[in-house]
This record gives sequence, C-alpha cells and structure tokens, in this order.
Amino acid sequence: MHFTTIIFPFLLLFLSACAPIIKAPPETMMAAHIKSLTQEQRAAMLARVEKEAKGFSVGAGSPNRAWVFFDPACSYCSDLWRETMLLKDQVEFVWIPVALLGDDGAMLGAATLDSADPSSLMSANEAAMRKSGTMLTVTAEPSEASVSTANSNTELLITLDPGYRPVSVPLMYYQSSSGQIEIIDGTMEARVLKAAMKLK
Repeated sequence: MHFTTIIFPFLLLFLSACAPIIKAPPETMMAAHIKSLTQEQRAAMLARVEKEAKGFSVGAGSPNRAWVFFDPACSYCSDLWRETMLLKDQVEFVWIPVALLGDDGAMLGAATLDSADPSSLMSANEAAMRKSGTMLTVTAEPSEASVSTANSNTELLITLDPGYRPVSVPLMYYQSSSGQIEIIDGTMEARVLKAAMKLK
C-alpha cells in the first residue's frame, strides 16, 4: 500500500505552516475571523467534529472538552501537547490526527491511532521534536483502518470552516461545562490557554 493515498490532491491548495507558539493571542486574520463566528455557527462546526472526527482522549472525566486537530510533523502541535498536559485534570482533550504536512507525519498519526498507549507515543514524539527538531520514525506500516481515519479527519478539517483559508494546525474546538464554544488557533503556554478557556 502506498501511504501517499491519504494525502488529498487538493490539500496543496490549503497547506500552510503550523501555527507558532505564542504568549498571548495576537489579533490575526484568523483571530478576527473566529471572533466573527456566532455561537450557532460554532455549534454547527462542533457538532460535525463530535460526529465525524476520530481520535483519542486524554483527561477523560472532565465536563470541559476540547477537540484538537494536529499533525505529528508539526512542532507547534507537539508544543501544544506539552502545555495541555498541565491542564488535563480540568479538560478532556480529544486529539485528532490529520495529514497536512506529508507522509511521515501522516504515518505517525495513523500509528498513534493504532497504539495501545497513544499518550506515551505523543509524549515521545514531543520529546523528540523538542530535542532534535525531528519527529519519531515509524517502522511498522499502520493499519488500513487508521489510514482511512487520518484521511477522513483531514477532509473534515479542510471542509469544516469554508469561510477561512488556509487551514493550519493545531486547531482546537473547545466547549466548557457551561456550553460556551471557543475556537483556538495555534498553540500557547498553559497559563494563557487556561485563561482562553476561562478555567479557574
């Protein structure tokens, strides 16, 4: 099986660098777009994510939930993983692998879905990215089911918000226990993320 089949031909039209880590969210074009979205629009997007996206959960049991689209080849996604681990007692994070940045990241994302312990694999990848700037190498070919899932997750991400291009990761859809829906683009330090999520 050629793994390149999970990369959509039209993906190149929307490919962009993953969003950088920030100490405070700047007023970017994406931030302005997110502000313009009504709660009804956000709810419609989140409903699709809940129904169609497939990933793995960390911090289960919290009434606050966040769905995070990520690519293992994106260093900013690994930064976000590290920061969210400081908040997993307050938020259940559902990590959704996509294939935006090439075959290697796509393979690792699918392997993460296959793993009996995806959290350990994610932490190992974060450590590798932080120390050497390169992600883990996957030697075993992932299952066809996980390849299909990464494929579907990618298509979902691309079509989820037609009002904004290009697509970038990490991208988080967050719903607090009160029902408020936030969309968080990029990565940030845990204390800033905590404020963005309105956590105590």
